[in-house]
Amino acid sequence: MNLPKRIINVQIGNGEGTALSIGTSENNSTYIQMEIMKNISSKVNEGVVRMFNLSDSTENQIREKGKRVRVFAGYNGKPILIHDGEITRVDRDPDEESLNRITSVSLAGKLIQISQSIFNKSYSGQVAVKQIVQDAIPTFGLDYADIEQIPDNEFLNDYSFTGKTSDLLDEILDPIKIQWFENDNFIRFSAREKTPETRESVVLLNSNTGLIGSASITEKGAKFTSRLNGRITLNSQIKIESNLVNGVYKVIQTLNSGDNRSGKFTTEGIVTNIEQS
Repeated sequence: MNLPKRIINVQIGNGEGTALSIGTSENNSTYIQMEIMKNISSKVNEGVVRMFNLSDSTENQIREKGKRVRVFAGYNGKPILIHDGEITRVDRDPDEESLNRITSVSLAGKLIQISQSIFNKSYSGQVAVKQIVQDAIPTFGLDYADIEQIPDNEFLNDYSFTGKTSDLLDEILDPIKIQWFENDNFIRFSAREKTPETRESVVLLNSNTGLIGSASITEKGAKFTSRLNGRITLNSQIKIESNLVNGVYKVIQTLNSGDNRSGKFTTEGIVTNIEQS
């Protein structure tokens, strides 16, 4: 049986450029493990990438230029972006049993930008909540997506705010049951307790497309494990066809984990907002 070739590509740079690329499809000799968790409720995503037996010069480049990190993963030379954020820590972990030297790179979303951004503005009269959000997001230095999740008919009167932009978003979005989160350089929005309209880009997940075993029912939706699938992202929609679960769901948590050799290489997901078929 010919299995597809796995790819994990870690790109590290400063600013917009890529200073270092490890595990490219052309040169995939470096053994790499990854574990990247994303959750709508956690605002900023976290993970770790472990690279084995890097040279001293390569590890030093990571430490010197390790501001931005992007992780691509997939099959047969066509990896998909799994994470785009910043490095929070670099450790060297010796493996005494196998004598491998492991460089562990801890990842996060735009943690510093989000935690330090400040918004200061006053509005006279009636102002739409969506307008305030659109004014505030640029303080993060990020773009936004899924803004249509915020209703057009939500307004505030004579509103004024000075403080962290993250606190502002919590203050004006929580009452109308809108969640916000950062994912791969975008601030995104998701309506709680609302079944999204079915999109053309719904990912089909069954035994023929990578589902491992059957999805299982949870209190508010379902959970599943599949072959690694970078198209399954936060707030995306998937159609599950399995023995126990069938329907269209919204993704609220993903865990992409595995290695580029022979261990597991999976996407685990938690989904909600069921449209039973």
